[in-house]
Amino acid sequence: MGRLIVEAVSSETKFVDLRSRLELFVSVSRASDGSPVTGLETQDFRFCSPAGTVYGLTLVGGPEASWEGVTEAAGCYSLSVAFKPEGGRAPTREWVEGEFYPFGVQVRFKDSAGTLHSGQTVVRVQSLGK
Repeated sequence: MGRLIVEAVSSETKFVDLRSRLELFVSVSRASDGSPVTGLETQDFRFCSPAGTVYGLTLVGGPEASWEGVTEAAGCYSLSVAFKPEGGRAPTREWVEGEFYPFGVQVRFKDSAGTLHSGQTVVRVQSLGK
């Protein structure tokens, strides 16, 4: 098994807000040498939350960031925790402005040799919605 270092921070901003999503920015690197883990897909990420037991939540993947000034992938990913659609319609629930929400974020994937790589972290995100 390959151990991964996973770090996550809130990516919420007061300037742009999606009321049904909380934004995260996640860095994934290899514990063995610190190199970034690039090319991950949304299905390689999982999350858990006390709020997930009450509300139906889903993880939405965004683009992988590149290092500034070059086109080299950084191993940093934009993710959103969103309410699941209700009956095929957009969610009507919203995150409570000013409230804090804890999340566990896990990365798990198998490489071409079938070796499982995994790591996890926790993050607390404050909804800045307006």
